[in-house]
Amino acid sequence: MTTVSNVLMINAATSAAVSSNYTNNNCDILGIQVTGTFSSATLYIQGMVNTDSNTWVNLAALNLTDFDVENAGITSAGLYEYGIEGVMMVRANVSAVSGGNIYVYGKFASSANN
Repeated sequence: MTTVSNVLMINAATSAAVSSNYTNNNCDILGIQVTGTFSSATLYIQGMVNTDSNTWVNLAALNLTDFDVENAGITSAGLYEYGIEGVMMVRANVSAVSGGNIYVYGKFASSANN
């Protein structure tokens, strides 16, 4: 596995926030780590294939703690993985946070042998 880039997508947000848009440079995996002091939060990782449409779609995550699939957004700190092959743009969207702050770290990676 080759790491293409590491990014701090959300930095200590204490209210709703949307990250910058990140271009997927031929990666097929996005690893996410969610940390912070929040008591409750809802985070969506969103993707877009057709960048002309500007329509963001919530992506399902694999929770790496219990291997559940998170379809309704991430609501707890932890490690998550997304399949992003074919997705052109990615962003983090914190729709709500209370009782503290939230950090979202991302690692874009390629499983191809380089």
